[in-house]
Amino acid sequence: MPQNKQTSLSELRVGILVVVSLAILIFVIFTVSGDIKLPWMTTTTIVRTRMSSVDGLRVGAEVRLSGRKVGSVRQILFGRDIPSEVTSQSNIEIVMQIDGRLDGRPAIERIRTDSLAVLKGAGVLGDNVIDITPGTAKGSPIRDGDYINSVAQKSVGDIINAAQTAVTNLNAISEDIRTMTGNLRAGKGTMGKFLNDEAFYLDLDRTVRQAESLINAFRQGEGTVGKLLNDPALYNEANQTVIRLRRLTDQISDQVDNGKGTIGKLIRDEEIYNRANSLLKRLDDSSNRLEGLLARVERGEGNLGKLLKDEKLYADARDTIDKLKSIATGLERGEGTAGKLLKDEKLYQNLNTMSAEITKLLYDFRQNPKKYLSVRVTIF
Repeated sequence: MPQNKQTSLSELRVGILVVVSLAILIFVIFTVSGDIKLPWMTTTTIVRTRMSSVDGLRVGAEVRLSGRKVGSVRQILFGRDIPSEVTSQSNIEIVMQIDGRLDGRPAIERIRTDSLAVLKGAGVLGDNVIDITPGTAKGSPIRDGDYINSVAQKSVGDIINAAQTAVTNLNAISEDIRTMTGNLRAGKGTMGKFLNDEAFYLDLDRTVRQAESLINAFRQGEGTVGKLLNDPALYNEANQTVIRLRRLTDQISDQVDNGKGTIGKLIRDEEIYNRANSLLKRLDDSSNRLEGLLARVERGEGNLGKLLKDEKLYADARDTIDKLKSIATGLERGEGTAGKLLKDEKLYQNLNTMSAEITKLLYDFRQNPKKYLSVRVTIF
């Protein structure tokens, strides 16, 4: 019996030693892998950020710096205040602890006030992580409890919803294309008739053949256009015309440069320029005088100004016009001597008769003046 007790005690000691060894080995493995942080080995800094949605993010998820793990998510809290918009960045607050090291230096040194927190997917199962972009020299060092800005990105659900919408639109487009192709096959619409109408095909074929024959006629020099394209004499004449025009332009250019000829004198002669300048000055003076005259007329100065601006003159003129209108109305009605002279038919007949009698008297006087003239001579 004593021997069995001694054997059991030694086995117990060995088992305890094995368990402790395994525990130490597991602890070392987790410590080396970074899953267990010893308080005296690492410096922990709390960093906060705000996002509108944390789809798939859980407490304990990885916090990465440019893809490398530097910490974990400690808490996910809703904001105290109700946001004014659904997409507000202050909906959810994420508390992260940064305790990793990069190249022997604390990772918190790489995170600055201009860093950005981005929610990214870590795998196909929908797990998300927080990826922080490194800061720059423009930013200030981050302190414990500080907030960093975040960038809103579409979640997997948003991408799936967008994909479903795109598939629905694609199905609608494919249905429209199927309907369109059916109409084309049935010969409906302009394009359907274009593809299925034999008469249109025959007309198009006839047009193409006529175009080919017309081009052949041009090549053979037939017709006006064919001769224009193939006649060497016509080309030579056109070439000679171009040469003459070039010579003429050269001569005009030389005359302009040397001040010869009408155009050259017009451009180079200073006297013509002075005359033109003097004429412009006179026109300018005349326009100034005309402006002054119009200004005086506008102010009512001078005879023309008074004629346009004097209200008394306007009233007198209007009164005169009214009187003339009254006289004309009286004449039209036959009132007064002049009116009766214009309207009385009896007076007109008497005047006509008197005119006839005077005409007869003058004629008789010319025929026999002695009848009306008598001369008596008396001698004392």
